[in-house]
Amino acid sequence: MTPPIDAKDYAYDLPEDRIRLYPPTRREDSRLAVVRRNVSISREVMFKTVSDLPEILRPGDRLVVNDSRVLPARVRAYNSRGGEIEILFLGPFTEGTSGSVRFLAKSVGRDYRLALFSGRGEVLISGYLEGEGCFGGEYRGERPLSEELEACGEMPLPPYIARKRHADAGDRERYQTVYSKIPGSVAAPTAGLHLGSDLLFRLSGAGIDLSFVTLHVGLGTFRPLNEGPVDAHRMHAEWFSVPSRTLGDISRTRSRGGRVVAVGTTALRALESAVLREAPDRTSGSDPESVSGWTDLFIRPGHQFGPVDGLFTNFHTPRSTLLVLVDAFLGGGGRWREIYGRALSEGLFFLSYGDALLIL
Repeated sequence: MTPPIDAKDYAYDLPEDRIRLYPPTRREDSRLAVVRRNVSISREVMFKTVSDLPEILRPGDRLVVNDSRVLPARVRAYNSRGGEIEILFLGPFTEGTSGSVRFLAKSVGRDYRLALFSGRGEVLISGYLEGEGCFGGEYRGERPLSEELEACGEMPLPPYIARKRHADAGDRERYQTVYSKIPGSVAAPTAGLHLGSDLLFRLSGAGIDLSFVTLHVGLGTFRPLNEGPVDAHRMHAEWFSVPSRTLGDISRTRSRGGRVVAVGTTALRALESAVLREAPDRTSGSDPESVSGWTDLFIRPGHQFGPVDGLFTNFHTPRSTLLVLVDAFLGGGGRWREIYGRALSEGLFFLSYGDALLIL
């Protein structure tokens, strides 16, 4: 019997100097490692730049991107005694001027009332402690919370960046994809950060089409694997929507011999959740033009993939569910380790503002 895959099988040493704290000057200036899904030895890794994508892909191929928009969800709040508290809101975000909210904070207290965005009047959250560091409550404001956050919040940079520096004005643009549209994420779908407007124009001119899905990225993306067997890990649920038009575009692309490339693990998980009907909601009130709902799909070796031929992604943290997904897409067997080792030896940068990997 094959022993179960363990979390320690996804551990590797990532030097701190291989974690880029700021994005490159241009999005498409990032370097790109290109491999085939059946790659077996690291010598087969090719090194290009993201700007080479129009020449690497073929006319008739299709990129599927996640159009979720990151909300500046980190803000300052004030308790009834005037003390300042930093909080990080978690989705989903209601569209009304009142509704339930959840956030992370330190030293708020079990029963609380907080004033947000001092100077804008009485914008309140009151509620209760849900668990260690996680709070729930009721928001009441003059406009939807997402609008308040866009006006006054700070971009929620990943912990490994936030420990080294504060978010600045540049992160408002660069920790956001150029095609972001639907607010709801508290972390960026980082593979899409490499695709600038000029590159998208060149891809279109090369006959490479673009389709959209939505998956609102939660903080679970940074949660490491639990100790022990990988199968025991449970994903946090995230909301997704795949338009019927996108599913039709995918079917037509493949019928013509084109390849479908998911831009990022979130786009891939949204597609797999829709195609496999992991969590669709087609009951009364659901949108007949899309497959949508909550998904906690954990893609690991042995997963049978749907109509996706390629994955464009970043290099991920050790012991992460994202790395497990990459291993699964490569067919399992730990082939990711040789590829990551080559990338490190070639000086590529890892994580959110790092370089990219294309698996075809």
